[in-house]
Amino acid sequence: MTSPRNIFPIPPPPLPEGKRTATLVQDPMPPVVTEVGPAGAFLVELLIYNGSPFKDHWAYWVSSHTARNLGVKIHATGDVRNGFRFECKRHISLHDADERPTTRVPLQWVDGRHFDERAMFNSGSCTIDNTPACGFETSAHKVKVPGKTLNAVDDGSRPGKKVALRDCQTWIVESAAQLVEDGIFSEEVAAYLHAIRQ
Repeated sequence: MTSPRNIFPIPPPPLPEGKRTATLVQDPMPPVVTEVGPAGAFLVELLIYNGSPFKDHWAYWVSSHTARNLGVKIHATGDVRNGFRFECKRHISLHDADERPTTRVPLQWVDGRHFDERAMFNSGSCTIDNTPACGFETSAHKVKVPGKTLNAVDDGSRPGKKVALRDCQTWIVESAAQLVEDGIFSEEVAAYLHAIRQ
């Protein structure tokens, strides 16, 4: 009887000269945000709603001081075919099925001087409007929401014309840069949002 042979896996052949090995690219890390912020500051988060098979919908969320699931949703609502509009949904709950995001990403504690709590939360009544109510919203609102960027067959545009699609994510990234310029957001927040844009 013969003894069994030791079987070792055959190593892969060496890569051709000049070829690089694939490197794993890690997802960008979100900003580090403490559980409790400075006195009077408001937590600003990114809400992500699953848009599969299309891009996800993004919105800012400013939590109330009384409950993290109660707050103001600030976003560009619409679509690339019809265009977008600036919208603030005030004093809403993320417990509501229609408002529950897929993901919440804390972005930064923002100094309370950039907010008007009474106006933002509409004195405790749920409402939807298109007018900024505080410095944070005014800064974000400086960036125009995307208009119609999808060509239709009958819209008179030149065939084959390449169009840069602008959407809610575009608006969040560009408004974050404006918030940095106005001294409200840190550069880290804007860089993170730019890096994760789909």
